Amino acid sequence: MVSSNKPSMLFHPFILLFISILSVSISSIMIKLSDTPTSVAGMYRLFISVIIMLCFTSGKMARSTEMNKKDWVIVILSGLFLGLHFLFWMESLVYTSVASSMVILSLQPLFVMMGSYFLFKEHVNLLTVFCLIVALLGSIVIAWGDIWVSKDALIGDGLSLIGTFFASVYLLAGQKVSGKINASLYSIFVFLLVVLLCSCTI
Repeated sequence: MVSSNKPSMLFHPFILLFISILSVSISSIMIKLSDTPTSVAGMYRLFISVIIMLCFTSGKMARSTEMNKKDWVIVILSGLFLGLHFLFWMESLVYTSVASSMVILSLQPLFVMMGSYFLFKEHVNLLTVFCLIVALLGSIVIAWGDIWVSKDALIGDGLSLIGTFFASVYLLAGQKVSGKINASLYSIFVFLLVVLLCSCTI
C-alpha cells in the first residue's frame, strides 16, 4: 500500500495561509473596537499564541538548539523590540484610523530591506525597490492627509511608524539566529518575553 505524503485539506498550506492573512487583517479592527488597554491586549494576544504553539512543539526542538550567550542576548532584544512594536502600533489605533495605521505598517519590508542590506549585505532587484518606493509614497500621502484631519491622527501615524520600525528590528534579529534555533521555539521564547514586558506595564 502506497502512503500519501500530501497534507490534508484542512492543513493545506494555502488554507493555512488564508487563515493567517485573515487573522492579521481583522486583528487591527478588533483592537480598534476594544476598550482594553494596549498592554493588556498585547499580552493576551501573544499569551494565547504561545499556548497554541506549545501544542505543536516537541522536546526534540529544544535539544537541537545551538545557541550561545550572544544568541540568547539577541533573542531577549528581539522580544524587547517586538513588545515595543505592539505597544506603539496598538496605541496608534487609539489616535488614527485602521487604514492609515495599516498602510504605514506596510512599510515594514522597506525597513527590513534596508537593514538586510547594511547588516547582511543582501541585495534586492529593482522591481522590489520600485514597489517599496510606491509603498513609501503611499504612506506619505496618508500622513499628509491626516495633517488636515486632526493632530491626533498625525500622532497615531507617528506611533504606527515607530511601531513598524521596531517590528523590522525584531525580524532582523530573528534572521541573525534563525539557523541556530527552531522557528516555533524562537517565537515561543520571544512571545513569552513580550508577555512579561506587557505585564510589567499594567
